[in-house]
Amino acid sequence: MSMDRVRIGVIGAGSIARTVHLPSLAEMSDVELVAICDLRVERARKLAEEHGIERTYISYHEMLAKESLDAVFVLVEPGNIFHVAWQCLEAGLPAFMEKPPGITSVQAWSLARKAEQKGRILQVGFNRRHIPVVRRALEIVRSKSTITQVEGSFVKYGSASFDHGSLSAFVSDSIHAVDLVRWIAGGTPAAAGLVAARHDDVVDNSWNGVVRFDNGVTGIVKANYRTGGRVHRAEIHGPGISAYISLGFGEPSCEATILTHEGESRYSLAAAGAARENVERIDGMELAGSKEFHKYYGFFQEDRHFVDCVKSGATPDPDIVEGARSLELVEMLLANRI
Repeated sequence: MSMDRVRIGVIGAGSIARTVHLPSLAEMSDVELVAICDLRVERARKLAEEHGIERTYISYHEMLAKESLDAVFVLVEPGNIFHVAWQCLEAGLPAFMEKPPGITSVQAWSLARKAEQKGRILQVGFNRRHIPVVRRALEIVRSKSTITQVEGSFVKYGSASFDHGSLSAFVSDSIHAVDLVRWIAGGTPAAAGLVAARHDDVVDNSWNGVVRFDNGVTGIVKANYRTGGRVHRAEIHGPGISAYISLGFGEPSCEATILTHEGESRYSLAAAGAARENVERIDGMELAGSKEFHKYYGFFQEDRHFVDCVKSGATPDPDIVEGARSLELVEMLLANRI
């Protein structure tokens, strides 16, 4: 599909639309925001006024029927996202859907089949894959060594009963860490185990899992929703090199520290030897060229990627097949509790 401007409709006018996606799309000269839909019409009208969107709707069915669109952003709650994304594909429209790609992998694979049947792309909003500092750290590690271990950690303080109780935070939110580990590891999960626990909540709210990938990489996933606050981190290890990525420590942050080892092995700070360890720090905001959250945290980049794929017809990263595989890994971990 070749076009000068991509006409986009937005379904869902909640905080994810307001804080990251609409600000990103509004900055793109080749994007025209045509219409926005939300059951709370006043919320849609407010965002329409802020971003110069001409028309608002309560019914997304009506919007899809009346508007001439090139693509749709589906930014609704997890409990409803499957049906909305399915209807967008049924209407023959490329779509971007926020994570998770359904509340079960059955839903995600159903969407994958629908996208293939209709010959339309469906991108899933795993924005961590598009954060500039994550990509840079991964590039450095891969250029110098072979990845043997990946860790993703996502802890918060809050309820792990998400979307009014429709699903667990491990499926809806911690899946960011699971997807990041699976993407960086690069293999297929061969075996997995999980320790789940419940602390001061009506549902499980702590998960510590390990995954053995078929390419020899070990994946570690840690999530807990009864901690001191939001901390999001990733680690990538290989012989002679490690990357420690911070995506928030109680407040927004985005940085990476690369540790490389040269010379002989050294097992303690007191040990003598000819070893040398080098530390390189990367400022994620500086790398992204912006201190705006949607710019340095991958939202602008994933939206730009989607628009480019709509224009070129290329397969987006991650597409719905990738999304389904990450949701399958979540389910694999939950099915193998120890």
